[in-house]
Amino acid sequence: MKARLLTLPFALVALFLLMVQGCGSDEDPNAFGASGGPNRKKDGGTDNEEICLLNNCDLDRDCADCDGERTTCYQAEHRCVACGPNAGNKTCKNGSYCTKYGDCVPNGVTCPEDNAGIPTITCKNTADCGACGPKFRVCDTAIGKCVGCLPDNTTNCQSTDTCKNDTCVPKCPSECSEDGDCGECGAPGKEARACNKHVCAQCSPTKPCTNGEVCDLEHGTCVKPCGLGRPGVSNCTQDGNCGGCEGTTTCKVPVNGGEGVCAAPVNGCSDIGKGVIVLPEPFSRFTNACSNDSDCAGVSADLNVGKILRDATGLDAIKDGSLSYGMGACASVEVLDKSCGVCVPCKQDTDCTDIDATKVAGDIFGPLGSVGAAILLDKAFGPNDHKVHMFCQHVAGDYGVCLPCPNMLARCAQTNEAVPQSGSCNHKVCETGDALGVNCELPCVAEVCAKDPYCCIKEWDFQCKVDVDLYCKGRTCEPDKCIYRQAGWYCFEDETKGGYRCSGEPGVEQIAEGHQCGANQECHREGDGPKDPAILCTEESSADGSVTVPGCPFGSKGKPKCFDKQ
Repeated sequence: MKARLLTLPFALVALFLLMVQGCGSDEDPNAFGASGGPNRKKDGGTDNEEICLLNNCDLDRDCADCDGERTTCYQAEHRCVACGPNAGNKTCKNGSYCTKYGDCVPNGVTCPEDNAGIPTITCKNTADCGACGPKFRVCDTAIGKCVGCLPDNTTNCQSTDTCKNDTCVPKCPSECSEDGDCGECGAPGKEARACNKHVCAQCSPTKPCTNGEVCDLEHGTCVKPCGLGRPGVSNCTQDGNCGGCEGTTTCKVPVNGGEGVCAAPVNGCSDIGKGVIVLPEPFSRFTNACSNDSDCAGVSADLNVGKILRDATGLDAIKDGSLSYGMGACASVEVLDKSCGVCVPCKQDTDCTDIDATKVAGDIFGPLGSVGAAILLDKAFGPNDHKVHMFCQHVAGDYGVCLPCPNMLARCAQTNEAVPQSGSCNHKVCETGDALGVNCELPCVAEVCAKDPYCCIKEWDFQCKVDVDLYCKGRTCEPDKCIYRQAGWYCFEDETKGGYRCSGEPGVEQIAEGHQCGANQECHREGDGPKDPAILCTEESSADGSVTVPGCPFGSKGKPKCFDKQ
């Protein structure tokens, strides 16, 4: 993982997604096809077991209470229809006819279309749009056009959709390009309204966290900082650096000083789990010792999937239901006098398995095949598969716990997804544009796309520019800034300006301290890359001038050394 080492509060189900109902009302409740019509039952309604999953049906049963005679499920498109070949050749009542879309509409109602299937009629009310395609069934009277929805009429949207620009769109899209795409994703207090790595998340490089938390840019989650921010281990110099760690709250420093690691405040491995918890619930109940991953085979914890979904969706009707979730990774947990091998859920994203909610559907949604279960599934997942996507959130050291993604319907886990072996090189890595090929600006593009395949498959957007600073060892798109730097001293791009110190806090751009060099002097780096740390003074000249250290005047110990300009 390249993300800075972070941890999370004790609650496992810190989720950030809200699924809401998607049916509204039309301006004319008595018009044909209006959501308030006498026979229209709102999607997801539970009164008297009425059901109309108008655009997300699997069985005829899912269309039982739809209006306009639309009681047959056209399974190829998962929508309820009334007539024609996709409805068993049913016919319409006298005074109406069957449209090519399988709807019964009054004689005389037509919907001419252009070659793209977009209606060309001018409408005065929603009834005028009755013969149009499924995406154009509502009249926007302000412009006289048949559209997909209005803010007060989302009848033809999915239960997980919202209406934006007269079109039904997911509240939490599977992909995003900017924070604004996620503006309605998440419940109050659990928002996922930032776009991070092309998925809706809690935070991003452009939308920081609050309340002292920092953004895990790998997954877009707000977490408490654990250690100094070095990737991979919980580095520290004092106990205060470990305050956000899960259980490992004491800084264990070497006897001769320097940086240490955050450790559990106990002396023996057997004390882990007995008053000192190093994993959040429910994983904290299991403290199996191990020496390698094979020792953890079969180790698992009972995970309440019903609670995860209930917290994520706000649907109180979802009941408790648990399944066994693996803890198959052997991690090294630091205690005061040693390191202990303990079975944990994960050390990387690929250790986490997405949860298939259908495996416990009978427990959490109600009897399988029932109307109530179908309604709850539709409300929770809409047209998406019934999976809760999981990722590995680090809690300390090199280990973590598997949590649902901020938008549980979209993958936030990072994988080495296959990308094309070559591609276009029509712009620089610090410019947005078309997807770049791994053959471009070697090895930077390859380093980015190994972590974020989107950049080599679809487009090189703002997030890909961020990825340059996160993953490219020898490139930066943010010179002379601290926003993606670890704690330490760096040389300015113009090395004659000297160096600057970064605090290492993720998402912080400001320089903490500067250090100027004299005339004809410059700052040098430890390596050739623009992000390599500056060479520092290990000694300094004395205050009275009796001892002279070239490039290191009095007061410069631990700061960049100034070399004669070559």
